[in-house]
Amino acid sequence: MADSSSSEGDQKAVSGCRSDSRGFRLTKEDRVRRSSEFRRITREGTRHRTRNFLILTLKNQTERQRLGLVVGKKVGNACVRNRVKRRLREYFRLNRDLMPPETDVVFIAHKGAASLDMHQLRSELDRFFQKMLRMCRGARSSG
Repeated sequence: MADSSSSEGDQKAVSGCRSDSRGFRLTKEDRVRRSSEFRRITREGTRHRTRNFLILTLKNQTERQRLGLVVGKKVGNACVRNRVKRRLREYFRLNRDLMPPETDVVFIAHKGAASLDMHQLRSELDRFFQKMLRMCRGARSSG
């Protein structure tokens, strides 16, 4: 019995699972969850438009980027909306380095977001965040 009671941590260390590393996880602290926070970001944040998303950004008081998602019924039925949210969470999780540090990022999906595959979504958002980072770096170097 002592042999079969190996700890879960030992099993994960052996498996080499990258999802255990802190940088790749999406925790509660990594998400905008309260309606008051969404209202504040909507009111005070900067609005950016891509073809299929409205993206709101606002500096926050935490040391991390946080994600907020708004996917309304106009996007599609529950299955479609959940797929869009899963893809956005995955994009955020894997591409935090493209996003400005200490910033809340809220994605508001529009109707066309439902027709995007992961490659198209990644391409659209990569273009946006690379452009945004160039603007942020330019503002810091001139100020």
